[in-house]
Amino acid sequence: MIRKFFIFILIFITILSAQDKRKVALVPFENKGPASLNWISGGIEYLLSNKLSVASGFYVIDRRTMKRAFSEIGFNKGVTSDRIAIQIGRITGAEVAVSGTYTDSASQIKLSVYYYNTNNGNRIYQETIAVGKGELSNAADKIIQQLILISGVPVSDMEKNLMSRMLTRKPKAFESFIKAYMENNKPRPNTDIVIGLFRQAIMADKNFWEAYYNLGIVYFNAKKYDKALQQFNKIIAALPDFDKPYYGRGLIYEKQKKYDLAIKDFEQVIDFNPNDFKAYYNLGKISIKNKQYTQARKYLDKATELNPEYAPIYFEYGNLLVAQGNMRKSINDYRKAVELDPNNIKFRQTLGEVYYRSQIYYNALVEFDAILKMKPNHAVANFMRGVTIYKQAVLEELVEAFLDMLNEASGTKKAETSRQFKKNTAIDPVKKKKVYEDMVAAFTKAAQARPKFMQATFNLALTYLEMGDYNRAEQYFKKTIQIAPTLIKAYTKLAEVYEKTGRLPLAIEQYRKVFYLEPGIFVRQPTLGPEHHYRNVFKEFLSELNAKIKRNPNDVRSNIVLAKVFKAQGYNGKAANILRKVLSRQPNNREAKSILAAIEKGRR
Repeated sequence: MIRKFFIFILIFITILSAQDKRKVALVPFENKGPASLNWISGGIEYLLSNKLSVASGFYVIDRRTMKRAFSEIGFNKGVTSDRIAIQIGRITGAEVAVSGTYTDSASQIKLSVYYYNTNNGNRIYQETIAVGKGELSNAADKIIQQLILISGVPVSDMEKNLMSRMLTRKPKAFESFIKAYMENNKPRPNTDIVIGLFRQAIMADKNFWEAYYNLGIVYFNAKKYDKALQQFNKIIAALPDFDKPYYGRGLIYEKQKKYDLAIKDFEQVIDFNPNDFKAYYNLGKISIKNKQYTQARKYLDKATELNPEYAPIYFEYGNLLVAQGNMRKSINDYRKAVELDPNNIKFRQTLGEVYYRSQIYYNALVEFDAILKMKPNHAVANFMRGVTIYKQAVLEELVEAFLDMLNEASGTKKAETSRQFKKNTAIDPVKKKKVYEDMVAAFTKAAQARPKFMQATFNLALTYLEMGDYNRAEQYFKKTIQIAPTLIKAYTKLAEVYEKTGRLPLAIEQYRKVFYLEPGIFVRQPTLGPEHHYRNVFKEFLSELNAKIKRNPNDVRSNIVLAKVFKAQGYNGKAANILRKVLSRQPNNREAKSILAAIEKGRR
């Protein structure tokens, strides 16, 4: 047995020698004892993850990736087989898997631990570890020592010191802590239960700083930033050389946009634990916001070096390139983030929108459809699907028409075919009907998912207008106006519906509303089209406005509209005088202050 063990060690070290980090998959241990010991599995996982996180030579596969692997394999705990070990390696990229079982024996916990090479499925080693019920940390230390022996990974004295840090010596405190940890990792955790269990842990051990920290993170995730800050400050005051509370406090400062304070805390984390990739990641994220792009890349590069499998790092690489104006170049990084975390809707949404803005419409649709497969009522994905369907259809017709033009053009026919190009780019009627139906379906779902989603409602109205369904177009333009009463385009499009259906007085009424929102439109174009016999509505509306002011010289709304008229006509002095009179009566009128400020700025 010993000989076989060393052969496997030599084989495993040879396989891994070219790698910078040893990727470890932690499979939940199976409880073979009473149900009251179910929490032990979570305790082993937490201790191993926590201790290995400070070692630069190891990378523990994250819970989300492991969960995805278990879902694909149909396995979630206990001793792995050679086949399952290979599958875990294939899906997660892990090189070694640790699994096992445990039971109680007298006053001890007896663990059977199995180490697998996930490249070939071979069991490298197995051992039995027996510890007291309050000594799980000792069991974790023995497992880690075995991993170090198997992999040949060097561990520095500083890393050994961090790994040896005792969480608590109170068994009841640790049990409550792990139960809180397990509840918090459920798909729908009960926050009250989590907070209660962490508080129980703290009551059992007033110096259980890891419990204080995790309670702070729960408060942070619940957006109770003041309570979270209290927890982190309490730990820092008592244990100033503990890295985690600085990290938690840095997160709060970053949320509050106190970037200088956040940077200071994340740098403090790195001083205590140079292997904390998330601290580098957050420094990179903040540097992008501060437009310090060179520094941002350095931080993100370091985070990637420490953990090349952390999807948010690549998302920030993408954000960095977008911030620098390199939209298309960002695609590879956003795509990498999606590959590492395929169920992250934010990552897919961003990748889809970048494809859209880069006019790669087919790929954009793939991303939006992937989101809708996970979350069919996602408002933004449905909306973007609708606009992308249209853009894709138009692009296909443009390409086909252009290719036809090239095929037909020769000699003196080139100019003629060029003139025909625009005529040939109209979408085929059958295809157009299908495109519009798909757009209606997408925009309808978006508007239903988010009733005040103005863009979805407005585009739904536009689509019905293009389809010639004037009743529904009218309905949704009116709904758009309810959502966004100052959206001028909604009024002009509603007027267009009335014009197409012969209801000209109603169209005039919509133009009148536009005049009172933005009269400058009619200063530039005072007359309407032939359907209105080129009626000069500006003259009419201005006459009405003057009559209103004559009846009520102190009417604020009417005076602001008149000021807008003068401003659009270039009479800034008259406009400014009116606005000053308005502000003498209503000093806090935002619209008047804004227009006056713009006039005064233009004079400088």
